[in-house]
Amino acid sequence: MSTSLDAARPGTAAAAARRPRRAIIALAVAGALTGGGLIAAAPHASAAPATAVKTASAPAPRATLSVSKHSITAGQGTRPVYKVKVSHQGKAVSGKVRLRISGKSVQVKTLRHGKATFSPSSAHYRNGKNAARVVVNPSGSALRTTSTRTVGVKAVKLTRGQKIVRVAQAQVGDRYVYGANGPNAFDCSGLTKYVYKKATGKTLPRSSSAQKNHGKAVSRKNARPGDLIWTPGHVAVYVGNGKQVEAARPGVGVVKRHIWQDNPRFIRM
Repeated sequence: MSTSLDAARPGTAAAAARRPRRAIIALAVAGALTGGGLIAAAPHASAAPATAVKTASAPAPRATLSVSKHSITAGQGTRPVYKVKVSHQGKAVSGKVRLRISGKSVQVKTLRHGKATFSPSSAHYRNGKNAARVVVNPSGSALRTTSTRTVGVKAVKLTRGQKIVRVAQAQVGDRYVYGANGPNAFDCSGLTKYVYKKATGKTLPRSSSAQKNHGKAVSRKNARPGDLIWTPGHVAVYVGNGKQVEAARPGVGVVKRHIWQDNPRFIRM
C-alpha cells in the first residue's frame, strides 16, 4: 500500500517524472493554437540575418566596350586593348568586370573610377573570328549584373613553319661574320641555329653538317617553309616559293633570294 500511495503523492519521484511530459504536451497544444508562434519564440530559436539579393527589377548600369584593333597575328605587332566604362546616372560604378573571349573567361579586374583595361595575350584567341564582351558585376545590391555588346577580333595564329620564316626574314640585312651566332651578325649555321631557337625553342647543333644529321631528309617536292636547305659546307632556311634566307658570305650578309645550290638537300627538324 505504501508503494502505491507514494507514487500518487505530489512531489514524489514518479510525479516529478510526469511533469516534463505534461509540459511538452502543453507546449505543443499552445503552439498549435497560436500557429506556431509560441514555438518560434523559444529561447533557442534564431532568425537568419537578412542578406542583400540582386533582383531582376534592379536597374542595370550603362556599360560600354571598345577595342583598339580588330585583328591580331600571333607573335606580331601589338595586342588589342579593350577598354570598358561603367556608369549609372552619370556616376562611376564600382565592382568587378570579367572579359570573355569566344565564351571563355579570360581575365577579371576591379573597376577603378568606373573603368578597366584588358590586353590579353594571343594565346586566349582561337584561329579565326573571336567575339569579346565584358560582364559587369556591380558592388552592392542597388544595380544588377549586366554585360556589354560584343566586339569582333580576327586572330591569325602562325604555324611552326611560318614562325621560322618570320624570324629568318627579320634577320635579312644583318652582317656575315664567321663563327657569329647573332643577334646582329651570323655565319650560315649560326643563323639557322639562332632562327630555330627563337622561333621554336629548339636548339640545333652548331655546325651545318651536324644540323643535317639532326633532322630528317625530305624531297624538294615535299619541302615546306621552315625546312633547312643543306649543301656541303652551307645551310639556309627555306621560306617557300623557291626562295631561301641565308647568311651568304662577307660583304653580302644575310639575304633572301632564290635557291642557287645544285641538288640541295632539304632537312625537316
